[in-house]
Amino acid sequence: MDTYTNYHESSKLFQGSLLIIMGTRLDILLLGQDQSKSEQVWKEIEIEVKRLDKMLNKFDPKSNLACMNRDAVHGYATINDELWSILMDCLRYHKLTLGYFDISLQDFDKVTFTEENQSVRFLQKDMELDLSGYAKGYALEKIRGILVSNGITQAFVNLGNSSVLALGSHPHGENWLIGITDPFSNKTVGTMKLKDSTMSTSGNTPKHLGHIINPHTGIYCNNRKMVSIATQNAIEAEVLSTALMAADERTSKEIIKNFSADNILIFNI
Repeated sequence: MDTYTNYHESSKLFQGSLLIIMGTRLDILLLGQDQSKSEQVWKEIEIEVKRLDKMLNKFDPKSNLACMNRDAVHGYATINDELWSILMDCLRYHKLTLGYFDISLQDFDKVTFTEENQSVRFLQKDMELDLSGYAKGYALEKIRGILVSNGITQAFVNLGNSSVLALGSHPHGENWLIGITDPFSNKTVGTMKLKDSTMSTSGNTPKHLGHIINPHTGIYCNNRKMVSIATQNAIEAEVLSTALMAADERTSKEIIKNFSADNILIFNI
C-alpha cells in the first residue's frame, strides 16, 4: 500500500503519507480540522501530486515531460499551457541564477522556444530537460493553494525530507523548528524556524556524491556541501538551493542579490 492516513480525534491531528511519489515520499500534518474535512483536503492533495508526477516525471515515458524530450530532439514539440509556463519560469530562474540553475544540465542556450504555438526544440541530439530541481517546489506551492482554499491555517508538508512547507505555528511553539542533519555524521549542524514559509535543502550524501551538476563546467559537484534556504516561495527555495550548490562563494553572493531569501545556511561538511 502506497498511502497511509491516520486521524487523532483528541488533538484534531491528521497524518497523511504517500510513500512513493515524484521519486520520493510525501508526509503531511493537518491541524485543527475534523476528520471529514481533513480527509477531503488530503484527497485533493493526493490527486494533485499524482497529476504533477504524471506531467513532470521524465522517467515515466508517458509523462508530458518525457514526450516533449523525445519529440524536441527531432523538431518543435508543442506542449500544454502549464508545462509551457513552468519552462518559462525555469528560463527566468536560469537568468537570475547566472546560469547555475539549468534544467538542460548542460546548455540552456541550445533549447529554443516558440511562443506563438508554445513549442520547444533542442539544438543538440543528446539533450533532455530535467525538472527535478524545480518540481518539488512547484508541488509544494500547489499543495499550499489547496490548503489555503480550504481554510487550512496550520499544516506541515514534508516532501522527501528536503523540501518543506510550514503553515501557521507548531502546536507547542511559535514556529516549526527544522533540524538540518549532516548526512555524513548524522549530527545536527543547523536549524531553521519556519512560519508560513518554506525551506529547501540540497546537498551530497554518502550514497549520492555528485547528483548536482555545474552547468558551466559540466562537472558534477562531489564536494561535501549542503545548502538550506528558507523563503516565502517553495519554488525559489528549491531553485536557489540547487544553484548555490554548484556556484562558488563569490558567484553565490551575486546570485543571492537577485532573491529575497529569509535565511541561507551553507555548510561545508
